[in-house]
Amino acid sequence: MSHPHYVIVGAGTAGPVIAARLTEDPTVDVVLLEAGKENTYEASRTQGAFFALHGSEADWQYETTAQPGIGGRSITHPRGKVVGGSCALNVGAWLRGTPGDYDVWSKEGAQGWDGAEALRAYLRIEDTDRGPSQWRGAGGPMTLSDLPSPTSLPDALLDGFTEAGYGARGDSAGATPYVADRFQSIFKTRTRRTSADAYLDEEVRARPNLRIVTEALVSKVVFDGARATGVVYEKGGTEHTLDVEREVILCAGVINTPQLLMLSGVGPAAHLREHGIEVVADLPGVGENLHDHPVAPVVALAPSGVGGSYQGNPLSDESLAQWRLDRTGPTAFFSQNGVGFVARTPGSPVPDYELLFDYNPDISDDSPVAGATGGDQRSGYKVWAVLLHPKSRGTLRLASADPHDKPVIDPKYLSHPDDLPDLVDAMRHAQKVTQSPSLAPYTEAVYPAIGAPDSEFHEAILKTMYTTYHLVGTARMGDPSDDRTVVDPQLRVRGVTGLRVADASVIPSLISGHTIAPSIMIGERAVELIRETS
Repeated sequence: MSHPHYVIVGAGTAGPVIAARLTEDPTVDVVLLEAGKENTYEASRTQGAFFALHGSEADWQYETTAQPGIGGRSITHPRGKVVGGSCALNVGAWLRGTPGDYDVWSKEGAQGWDGAEALRAYLRIEDTDRGPSQWRGAGGPMTLSDLPSPTSLPDALLDGFTEAGYGARGDSAGATPYVADRFQSIFKTRTRRTSADAYLDEEVRARPNLRIVTEALVSKVVFDGARATGVVYEKGGTEHTLDVEREVILCAGVINTPQLLMLSGVGPAAHLREHGIEVVADLPGVGENLHDHPVAPVVALAPSGVGGSYQGNPLSDESLAQWRLDRTGPTAFFSQNGVGFVARTPGSPVPDYELLFDYNPDISDDSPVAGATGGDQRSGYKVWAVLLHPKSRGTLRLASADPHDKPVIDPKYLSHPDDLPDLVDAMRHAQKVTQSPSLAPYTEAVYPAIGAPDSEFHEAILKTMYTTYHLVGTARMGDPSDDRTVVDPQLRVRGVTGLRVADASVIPSLISGHTIAPSIMIGERAVELIRETS
């Protein structure tokens, strides 16, 4: 392969999709660059031990700045530095949001990205026993399955949602999101199957027009004037320049993509000049619009002697050996395996809150119920309240012009005055589920207490608010006449040519779901757009 037609930066969630689809045409040559290694990590393949990769060489190991909205705490953000990206080291939840979420994208300037187009793409992507139907695909690359459970408590949690009046049992990607669902994940026979596994199978990898280069850290996009002509990357201590005939496609993710854009001279001009970087295109939106799903738990402790939780150690040698043998045991399960959606206004096309049901109370020294008699031996559960559409917006900025330095990540959690009261409201909805008949046998105490004043919720949020790791928005897609826009609806970077972005950084506003599915959908749609304009 001489100069490839396309260079794709990042073999995470979207990159493999684009590489596989583009090379279906044998006349198109593609190089896929990945900073990490191939995914040979056994823990990654499991449902219950994936977090063993957090803090490892397969993790970029990012962390936010101190966040005033949560008492000055910083939050770690594991990000996959591995083929398969972040979907190699997360829960793998397939919660794709509602058509109304994508209609919002379209109204915000992302023409052609409405709910009908998103659904069309998802039907082609999915392979699930819930399809084929009007709402679900079958026979696509991404194999989905219901999360398994070793206990009946998850069903009681779903029944509690129904008894609280929020909706029946059903498919969260069906006609209405207002159902209780054992959501699906990217597992086949209880083994993780990332987008890289699904799209870059042996047959695809054998194509002579595809070259995959791992352990290749891209340090900049090269420009001739305003045209992207290639990339510079480091591998094995040596710097390489790779020229491209048509386009560079950035799929490096919500953190690395804006960092790479700025290192290459595309971003807020004043910020780039602070770091001595020559400005190719002054795009103030690069690194702006950073937002995420904040989440806080309502914790319930069961009476002494009542079971229901499943608290085995998924990281033990015995558990891993059992998973290896027959895909059972603690390593085969993840305790947060149910979901329900809630709207402040009944019937809204887009829900406001997500309730994630977790059949383990996680009794630790800093748990609010740790002081209960025999607490460490007792069962219980959590209902995680997720604020789906926070108004707070943060930034990502360069720490220096050195590509090895981690960028400065400041989501500004709960900085908008509406977000804290809305999160409290979400937690009160979670509390309502704990008071249902199905959960009565498992509920002796609830924290924060039922009927507690807002001040107690505020105190709990300061200590326990965390993230669902759904950062988006740092290369926002929208109307190209809007200064806040980084890429147009064809995913082309404004102010330059030969450069596109196709990953979660282009998402203009969060969906009512999780971010694996839309990232893969963006990859599929990107190939359609590339073919239309090449």
